[in-house]
Amino acid sequence: MENNFLLTDDMLWDYADGFLETKEKARVDAYLRQHPEQRKRLDAILTEKRAFADLPLEKPKTGFADRVMAAWAAEQAHVRATKPGKDWIIYVISAVFGLFIVSAMVVAGMQQTPAELPIEMPEVPTFDWGALFGNRVLQYGLYFSLALLALKFVEKYLEQRRVVDMLKVQG
Repeated sequence: MENNFLLTDDMLWDYADGFLETKEKARVDAYLRQHPEQRKRLDAILTEKRAFADLPLEKPKTGFADRVMAAWAAEQAHVRATKPGKDWIIYVISAVFGLFIVSAMVVAGMQQTPAELPIEMPEVPTFDWGALFGNRVLQYGLYFSLALLALKFVEKYLEQRRVVDMLKVQG
């Protein structure tokens, strides 16, 4: 018998119900032979199982399930009416946007500074559009603006939900 074998109440219940596999059942049998106090626990479980089996079964009255479901629905309606619901999905989306904004700032802060600008300027000024659209500040600024716009939309949505919930409670 292994020294690290631990017999739990769940295992004893499974043993009493006959749900253990052959190998586990043999381990439990061997353990019970070595530990009579655990055998007493098993006897108590078997006594409890017999007491449950001896209880008379009653058939529920007609409409019992309907009454239970109606009572539950009334209770849920009361809970929803008195306690405004929290739209956890919106809060999770807001948190993801917040993490996105923070990660963009962290990544932007880790970028290396560009090399020094050349001292001489070209005679004909040209504009490098690739550098403009490849600019990290512009890219992350756009993401930041979109995230703020999305958060504003979430705020308006939550405000609308609060107004609707208040109207439901009053009406």
